[in-house]
Amino acid sequence: MATNLNHFEVFGLQPAFELDRSTLAARYRELQREFHPDKYVSRSDSEQLLAIKMAAQINEAHTVLRDPVQRAGYLLKLAGVEVPPEQTTSDTEFLMQQMLLREQLEEVRDQADPAAALDELNTEVQGLISTEERRFAEAYGAKSLRAAEESLRKLQFLVKLAHQIDEREEDLFNN
Repeated sequence: MATNLNHFEVFGLQPAFELDRSTLAARYRELQREFHPDKYVSRSDSEQLLAIKMAAQINEAHTVLRDPVQRAGYLLKLAGVEVPPEQTTSDTEFLMQQMLLREQLEEVRDQADPAAALDELNTEVQGLISTEERRFAEAYGAKSLRAAEESLRKLQFLVKLAHQIDEREEDLFNN
């Protein structure tokens, strides 16, 4: 296996947003066994170095491909589109929605049942994430890179909000 493959090629996959996570996980375990540096201890220095490089490439590719936001950014990068993480969306309706969702998150502690309010907010945000992932997949599949880039920006917002919801949940139940 060459060490200059893109992340999809490492796993023998076609570049696409939608992928079978179980296939990815199985292939990852298979490649980990095949290129584990311990298997190369009695081999030449160059073979040992190659195994180390391959193991690192396999780990990096797996990390990127298993995460939808990273996978989307990587697909756009392969298509020649760099999306800076600090760049925001210009969709004012989406930004207003984000402000309202963040206000809801801030007000969770004041609710009669904070856990239920948090669950409801999380369900809403997970639904928005799923919708935006579908939009990205459709735009990318249609080679509409500008629309795919916009979906990625929105996904970044939504995933960050989902992490903040998780953090708030930990705060609620640990205090």
